Amino acid sequence: MTSTLALGAILCGICFVLAFLWQGIYNLFFSPLRSVPGPLLARLSTKWLTIVDLGGYRTLTIHELHRKYGPTVRVAPNELSFSNSECVREIYGQQTNFLKAKIYETMSLPPLGIFSMRGKEEHSQRRRLLSHAFAQSSLMDSEPLIRVHVEKVLREVRSGAHAPLDVMQLFRRAAFDIVGDLFLGQSFAALDSKEPHQFMEDMDKAFLLAGLQWTFPLLYPIFTQLPVRSLQHFLQARERLIGFGHDAFKRYLSTYGRQSGRKDLISKVVSLKSDTGTPPLTDRETFTEIGNLVFAGSDTTSMTLTYMFWELAQTSDWQEKLRRELSTLPAGSGGVVPAFTDLVNLPILDAVVQEALRLHPAAPASLPRETPRGGRLLNGVHVPEGTVVSMQCYTTQRDPKVFRNPDVFDPSRWFEPQSDLMKELFMPFSKGTRACLGKSLALMELKLITATLLKDFTVSLAPSCTKESMVMTDHFLVIPKGGRCELIFSPIKSG
Repeated sequence: MTSTLALGAILCGICFVLAFLWQGIYNLFFSPLRSVPGPLLARLSTKWLTIVDLGGYRTLTIHELHRKYGPTVRVAPNELSFSNSECVREIYGQQTNFLKAKIYETMSLPPLGIFSMRGKEEHSQRRRLLSHAFAQSSLMDSEPLIRVHVEKVLREVRSGAHAPLDVMQLFRRAAFDIVGDLFLGQSFAALDSKEPHQFMEDMDKAFLLAGLQWTFPLLYPIFTQLPVRSLQHFLQARERLIGFGHDAFKRYLSTYGRQSGRKDLISKVVSLKSDTGTPPLTDRETFTEIGNLVFAGSDTTSMTLTYMFWELAQTSDWQEKLRRELSTLPAGSGGVVPAFTDLVNLPILDAVVQEALRLHPAAPASLPRETPRGGRLLNGVHVPEGTVVSMQCYTTQRDPKVFRNPDVFDPSRWFEPQSDLMKELFMPFSKGTRACLGKSLALMELKLITATLLKDFTVSLAPSCTKESMVMTDHFLVIPKGGRCELIFSPIKSG
């Protein structure tokens, strides 16, 4: 009996090794993608990309691969990355048949929100329900709520003038409070506390959890059963995010009701339909979406602000150009925080923001899509159905054929007429029907905070803030390698 079991184990081991070897041989020599260039390890196994991804260097690694191999790169046995304009419309355009890849389903707990929905019809219906909350008129109504938090940012910068200030944490806390007020009816009070809110810590863990669940689908359920308190606390981050959204939503309804009249964005989502008297979403769907909006609207804006101010701290001439432009604002424009209507059409401010979004997009990574039935021809390669394809804006927005000196912060490029190629490859908010709903809100925050601080302060690098510490790492969203960005704000002397 023992010898039979041993023989069976040996045979199973041999079968496993043979299957592994055959899979490697197939991937290298028989796969329909065998002629697509890419690293040997990437062509053999998905684990190479997994290790790179978990290390936080997927975006930079794929960027270097495109520099080496060109616009089409095989980054995994069944995954291709593209970087040229001809593929943007095919993969991400309004009429595309490429659906979001299955990995998106691991980024949220059910019921899936708009970010994780893969089907075109259900996504289209949900987008129609939510889009009116982000209309320009809704955002203008909400500007007074946003300004309260921008004033708090200004006070903190004033109180910390002439000393190193970690703007990454400052901008994170500000963006967090803003989205809390707009989507939960209450601020997180992050700007009133030096300790990070639990929600912020859980957001940092959420993408790591999604990556682990996708990478280790068989092991992940086992992890959830291990009686290790610290591990369980980590694994329950997404449940806490949903639970927080649920509790905050219930508090909002009990405090304000569904017809609150508040100038926030959640009121646009929960208000009753006039024709049926029923809400367009169930309460569960509503607080799930609200949690997603808080999640998406905080670190994206804050990281763009962080890298923009880091670039400005190294370019005093652009600070001065921007300050001269801001000095032309109407007297008393909005008080200490300029009115957004006075900022919308300022060309230098707009160019600085656009350049920050180009050079340092907050979500620089690949946006994976699944090739539809029948396959598609992309860059002369027949891509079989089911193949994962993607593009990353970090690379498209640094195409040297389209953006001169692509690695240099140069807002002046936006003063020139934008070519069709520039417009096609510029995609910090994605493209098509899947483009970010919160684009207008993000631009409002970016411009209000930048104008408020730069009109009264110069900004320079603190000794701790180096090129090495600001190297980008990403788990879908960006964070500096050093985990902070210390800058020095100095008040401008009047007269």
